[in-house]
Amino acid sequence: MLLATNTAAFSRALEDFERQLARTPPVSTGFVEYRFSHLLKKPLRSSGTLEYRADGVLTRNVTSPHEEVTEVTGDEVRITRANKPARTFSLERAPQLRVLLGSFRALLDGHLTPLTRDFDVQLTEQAPRWTLTLKPKDARLARQLARINVFGADQRPQCLEALEPDGDGAVTLLEDAPAREDKLPARSDVERACHASGAPLADH
Repeated sequence: MLLATNTAAFSRALEDFERQLARTPPVSTGFVEYRFSHLLKKPLRSSGTLEYRADGVLTRNVTSPHEEVTEVTGDEVRITRANKPARTFSLERAPQLRVLLGSFRALLDGHLTPLTRDFDVQLTEQAPRWTLTLKPKDARLARQLARINVFGADQRPQCLEALEPDGDGAVTLLEDAPAREDKLPARSDVERACHASGAPLADH
């Protein structure tokens, strides 16, 4: 079943879907992220934990290949690395990061309706699997971010794929996905594992 934004059926389905995903903070999950760029011969891999705290702070704690903590409080971001001064900046200066972090927050606490402010949303369900497709409404943002695909099953998101217009992008595997340290997988293998965790993508 495919449902798109701005229909009564979609609004009802999204409300039902929110109830299915809803979790009470604090909520945390492990992640492994692969970032792909045509400027790089190999993908960049990082892993750690994502946490949405009861006080509304989103924390991204990277433990490999280096230690880095990103804390998002409202529209303010604080990034701390070992043996380096902390950096603080506003998400208003980084719209692509703002919507990506907002997507993580929405998925961790199950409140998806706010996503419709920034995105045209499609929900595809093939029980128990589902896929959310988010396309930026803002034309300036769309020049940096083509879409976000979120794949999951039952009440748990399992993978987030952020794609840029030039084909670059990042795939984030959730739920304590294993990170092999001996060999970096091919992009096609990572995408296949990601897509297999949700409902089949609708045509774009």
